[in-house]
Amino acid sequence: MPTAVRQRGGRDGVGVGPLTIAAILVLSILIFAALIFVPAGRIDWIAGWVCLGVMVIGFSAVTAHVAVRTPSLVRRRVKPGAGTPIWDLVLAPIFQLAFVAILVVGALDAGRHHWTSLPARLQGAGLIAMVASLFLLGWAMGCNPHFEATVRIQRDQGHRVIDSGPYRIVRHPGYTSAILLLFGMALVLGSAWALVPALIGVVAMIVRTSLEDRYLRERLDGYRDYCRRTRFRLIPGIW
Repeated sequence: MPTAVRQRGGRDGVGVGPLTIAAILVLSILIFAALIFVPAGRIDWIAGWVCLGVMVIGFSAVTAHVAVRTPSLVRRRVKPGAGTPIWDLVLAPIFQLAFVAILVVGALDAGRHHWTSLPARLQGAGLIAMVASLFLLGWAMGCNPHFEATVRIQRDQGHRVIDSGPYRIVRHPGYTSAILLLFGMALVLGSAWALVPALIGVVAMIVRTSLEDRYLRERLDGYRDYCRRTRFRLIPGIW
């Protein structure tokens, strides 16, 4: 999730057709549902349906928003771009594995075996965190036509620094969104054990943030000045 770039506006190249986007969304829904309800061993699990519903609605809205604002970004996010550093080829999959592990572990725990349970107020807090995460993700991706899946200097896309939208507040709103999403999913599912892979994913995001900041300071024109203007990386007023 590269940092802020100057929005060039409008359509920026060849995107992905509506049918392809619809097929991707349907496949994603089926995968999410399988990751939740197969380990749970049942389909009458309300927390699982809430988590699935928020993800489906949220990711669909974000994808539709990005397809309108930056059509080619949907295609470019499918795989790592040329020039991705080795450390990000390692760290990016950790987040993906953590995402999957939260669903599976949460389903095995709260959905099937009931090893742990969380109070309703924490599940409510998780729901708020998930909704906030997806709103922030859509906001950031809508402002940033270079919001690819991995870090790289996108010279083929005219990569330039800006400080619009959420990038005026923190330098890496995409990672802030990811952290909220991981913890939110675990809490919504009502599983204390699911917080373990969530924490692993969050640590990976924090490490990735530090490495990306260093990478961009060295390689992206104007990024050092941007860091002086926008002091905080992930959490306003803290870090």
